[in-house]
Amino acid sequence: MSVLENRFLTCVDLSLQCDHGVLKVYGVKYRTNEKSTDESPKPCSDTEAFNTLSERCDGKGQCQVTTPSSVCDLCNPAQLNQPYLEVTYGCLESKHVTTCDGAGMVHLECDDGLVFVQKAVYGRTDSQTCSQGRPQGQLTNTQCSQEGTLTRWSQRCDGKRMCEVNMKVNHVSDPCYGTYKYLDVTYICVPARVSITCSDSTSSLDCGKGVIKVFHANFGRRDGTTCSAGRHELSDQNCLQPKVLEVVKKWCEGKSRCTVGHDPTFGDPCYGTYKYLEVSYRCLGGEYRWY
Repeated sequence: MSVLENRFLTCVDLSLQCDHGVLKVYGVKYRTNEKSTDESPKPCSDTEAFNTLSERCDGKGQCQVTTPSSVCDLCNPAQLNQPYLEVTYGCLESKHVTTCDGAGMVHLECDDGLVFVQKAVYGRTDSQTCSQGRPQGQLTNTQCSQEGTLTRWSQRCDGKRMCEVNMKVNHVSDPCYGTYKYLDVTYICVPARVSITCSDSTSSLDCGKGVIKVFHANFGRRDGTTCSAGRHELSDQNCLQPKVLEVVKKWCEGKSRCTVGHDPTFGDPCYGTYKYLEVSYRCLGGEYRWY
């Protein structure tokens, strides 16, 4: 289980580091040493600061938070109010799975936490991986990569405790004909909760004295068992609606509790399939510190 750490980053010290594992940023607040009022908004919003740090640091062992072209730049000489960032983060174990073409099932699993894919490459980036018994001509192209692989695997697997995909069934286009390819996936196990809400219901997320941090949300169907009792409309198990994440964040992010369920803005990503809303989240601070 990841223990939450808090650090204050200033222009003097802009680094985050994990002695073991990789970084996962959970929350960022932009602060200054001057008292602010509603009439004088901060030059850098908490959302901008979080997005900047997440992009630079998530999945890395260490990172330097330098943002010279950003409004969140802590070392900008024009900033006379001594800005700093209050960062909540954890160090998580990183797992790596390589599956050669034709091998069949890809299996990602977390004993403690939920799968979140950090990197995914389908193609060939070196001449050694999955090379046994293959002619040299199938190994020479090491600049082969299928566009959209990370997005595809994140949508299929993020927020699940276990994710299995049969590569023989789930075909993708060939990014480099004549080259023997493989799938290379790196993922982390994020300690988080999962809320499942069937299409005609609502659910409550409750963090007590803590606040909600949403990691993933989808309205659709990614397996054949969830919300399946008495239902037969389950055939499409790759039914995804990525825009749901931003909607759920607006409902719940930073709040102690919220109610979630189907909303007309979700649309219908797979007509004729019985759908459900799944949300993975963590409670930060308060009595739920370790969830």
